Amino acid sequence: MLLRPGDDGGALLLANPDRARVAELRAAFDALPEAPLVLVGLDADLGTYPEIQVAVRAALADLLARDARLAVVSFSPEGRAIAGAELDRLRRDGVGADQLLDLGFIAGAEAGMVRAVTDLLPTGSEGPMADAIRETGTGIAAFGLVLVVGGTELGPRTWVEQVGTRLPSLPIAAIVPTFAQPELAPYLRTGQLVALLATLRDGAAYAADVGGGGEGAPDRVPSALAMLVGLLVALGALGRTVAASLWGIAPGPDDSAGTSGRHRGTGQETETEADADATTGDKAAADADAATDASGAGAEDATDADAGSAAGPTEGPRPASATEPEGESR
Repeated sequence: MLLRPGDDGGALLLANPDRARVAELRAAFDALPEAPLVLVGLDADLGTYPEIQVAVRAALADLLARDARLAVVSFSPEGRAIAGAELDRLRRDGVGADQLLDLGFIAGAEAGMVRAVTDLLPTGSEGPMADAIRETGTGIAAFGLVLVVGGTELGPRTWVEQVGTRLPSLPIAAIVPTFAQPELAPYLRTGQLVALLATLRDGAAYAADVGGGGEGAPDRVPSALAMLVGLLVALGALGRTVAASLWGIAPGPDDSAGTSGRHRGTGQETETEADADATTGDKAAADADAATDASGAGAEDATDADAGSAAGPTEGPRPASATEPEGESR
């Protein structure tokens, strides 16, 4: 990674010699007619979307550069939140209503997706894109391609099962995080998915191909240098923890939150520990004073008893009671 790959890029790029996945996605876009209607099913996960964000934005820019008209729909709340942010970004970048349509959130999960096959357009939708969809119907069949951005349960697999089986001639492409690749690879081999970007390397290679062309194109691809630095920091922290557990190396001040200075071996006491020690010392001193008083009182009783014995008894010996034996009374 530390060697410069060539004049076409700087050092530390995520080079990917296998460009088959990128070629499949670009071929699917090349097969579209002029000014096509493309449906973007955006149901990404908030936790994993940063992994595929660059690839998704590159795909949207690639489609807009081909004069595609994009309609965005979501079937999950998380996907709707991400879709709203991406739509706002595209509008700020100058994409007009003739190329962008927000279809909103459709509830019902799989049932809502099945209903959208024949009825996707929200009631009261207006504009040039809404009119174009009505010309060929109000459902998903009006579109020439579906680009599924996955990450939640309502991902490409659900689209293949619920939409692909009802519209077998509709091409479906997908961009998903790496964890979903094993599940979706069989659909790519059977042709139920025409293209699939499911690794960070594929997404970076595709974003590098798209470059800065078109509205909303990504400014940069993922930084391998940042990933390398983060990896080294993580390995250093892991090694430090392992060393501390194996050889008793004292961890840093922030690594032992809740552990006292004495237990960490630093010999330093916190204010709370010093107060606790002072309280314990005061209690011990009080207990010692009480014990001293008790022993002094016992000694005085013993002295009085001895003095009485030396002077001689004034009365006859008192018989020991059942509750006060003679030995104990003395």
